Amino acid sequence: MKISKILSYVVLAVGAIGAVLLFLMNGNFTTLMDNYGITEAKDLVKDTSSSAFAEATSLVSPMYNLTLVIFVIIVIATLIAVFSALAKNPAGLKKAGIGIVAFLVVIAIGYVMAEGVETPMKDGEVLSASGSKLVGTGIYAFYFLAAIAVGMMALSGVKKLIGK
Repeated sequence: MKISKILSYVVLAVGAIGAVLLFLMNGNFTTLMDNYGITEAKDLVKDTSSSAFAEATSLVSPMYNLTLVIFVIIVIATLIAVFSALAKNPAGLKKAGIGIVAFLVVIAIGYVMAEGVETPMKDGEVLSASGSKLVGTGIYAFYFLAAIAVGMMALSGVKKLIGK
């Protein structure tokens, strides 16, 4: 049996399990809301010490656990596929290494450019200087990568115009 056929059956089984859990969860939420006289689901979680919260949590837990299992399986399958492809193609390993180093250089440039200043937030908490610097790093890295992408698209368009 081919791996694609096996994966199709696995996806079908996981989808069916998810659909059954969703159906059961939704039906039980309606019953739970009726039992406690609640009209909106968000009211179930307002008081974390209540029995309604405990019951709502027990209804959501199977769906949450299924999501975690699927996520772990996807991450493992992705890592296996990537490393097996790199093992089969050593030239690809060199290109991947260059890409990773280039990305780390962009992150380093963003980190150097970012400023770390304690910042008060709306909820009264204070964002630390290191947290502020990391946020700034992400913003600068995003801007830098976006500028590179736009520049490459523009360069590609100019090359196509000149080539014709």
